[in-house]
Amino acid sequence: MESKSNDGKIGYSAMVDFSSSDILYMLKDLPDACCIFKVLTDPFGTVKDMLFLFANDKYAQLVGKKSAELIGSTYYETVANRDEDWIKYSYQAAILRQSNISRTYNSSFDKWFEFWAVPVFQKGFCAFIIHDVTAAKKTEEHTVLRTNTNKLIIDCATAVSSAEFGKGIKKVLKILGQAINADRVYIVPESLNPNEIHSWLNSARTPNLPSRKVLEKYDVAAIWERQLKGKNVAVVNDTATLMKNNEEFYNEVLAGAISRYAIVRLMDKDKRLGYLAADNYSNELDLDITELMESVAIFISAEIRNKALTDEMLYMGSHDSLTGLGNRHSLNQSLMLLTEMSTTVGVCYSDINGLKAINDEQGHEEGDKHIQHVAEIFGSVFKKKFCYRIGGDEFIVIMPEVDEDVFETLIKKLKTKLKHVSVSVGSVWSSDSKNIRSSIREADEAMYGSKSEYYKTHERRHNT
Repeated sequence: MESKSNDGKIGYSAMVDFSSSDILYMLKDLPDACCIFKVLTDPFGTVKDMLFLFANDKYAQLVGKKSAELIGSTYYETVANRDEDWIKYSYQAAILRQSNISRTYNSSFDKWFEFWAVPVFQKGFCAFIIHDVTAAKKTEEHTVLRTNTNKLIIDCATAVSSAEFGKGIKKVLKILGQAINADRVYIVPESLNPNEIHSWLNSARTPNLPSRKVLEKYDVAAIWERQLKGKNVAVVNDTATLMKNNEEFYNEVLAGAISRYAIVRLMDKDKRLGYLAADNYSNELDLDITELMESVAIFISAEIRNKALTDEMLYMGSHDSLTGLGNRHSLNQSLMLLTEMSTTVGVCYSDINGLKAINDEQGHEEGDKHIQHVAEIFGSVFKKKFCYRIGGDEFIVIMPEVDEDVFETLIKKLKTKLKHVSVSVGSVWSSDSKNIRSSIREADEAMYGSKSEYYKTHERRHNT
């Protein structure tokens, strides 16, 4: 209460001017739940119950009683959804005169409460103030989830880019799998190519997880797309919920093997590269599984895209763009290897006859088609990896580790397939690849011998 001194200044009177009822009235309007107890002890000083001396409306609402019903009654006889720890804290506050602050989760309200147990008046009396901290708790949990998730995402991003493609992918799958305590984390490419399927398995478990053949049998990609519903990520926390939509798939693939899983698309802009999936991850994680999977998928997608670009550049650097056969650079690499080893090798040198006439009379587009047709014949007989286009109309085959009779059979097969296409062919087989360059010269000379036969029946203006 305000008072004036002799010098005219405003001061405040002592607290003794407030009555007990005034103070209780103030507590009644607290924004938090509040109550005051007198503890009831046995002859040995052990607290057995608490007698309500005061309870504001906020506290009465929490316990589902009216304030008038609580005052004068004991804690055990009136409060149903009670916290048993309150007896311990009341002893510490009322008898030991020690304050306590604690948090607890109330399943009845699905809320987190922070309560303060404080000594009041004199020994044997205490007060409890209860504050709803659910929002703060969720913020704290979200902060923890965010921090843990971000750290793991950074670890995965570092891992996937710190090693060559295959090793980096395996490393990130292992980090992810161990962090979420999964049975398996794996990548399913769009093509289902077994060479492009990467996976990590939890060695501590031996689950009966579905194989690639099962994935193909049930067109799992189509099933996953229905679950994604246009989103990039889907989390299925209970696979039993999928039984009604596809009972056969559930019974044969999921039942007894996969109880939960998460899937996320691997994308390159609008192009789908495949999926990242995790089977039987833990439900008790301080991680945001949805954000984690989606973010890691972005880094994996980037690595897959970069690998594809690198492969394409390497391919273009070693292959002829028109035919897909090896180019002169690729041939030189093969020759360097063969001169450093000693193995059998077959060489076939060839030249398309009359290509210039085709280009002049029918156009270069037709000439290109003719070259592609000849290249397809060579690739079908010897396999494309042994065939090279080294000039506009010149092809060479370098076939290592081949028996002479096998090579001669392939040459006959080639000539049969070229019966309706005019190509001059010269071939040589050698028992020692160290002499590969001499063998190429011999095959080249034999090819020109074949070409001279062509000149005998064709005018010079039609040769190439």
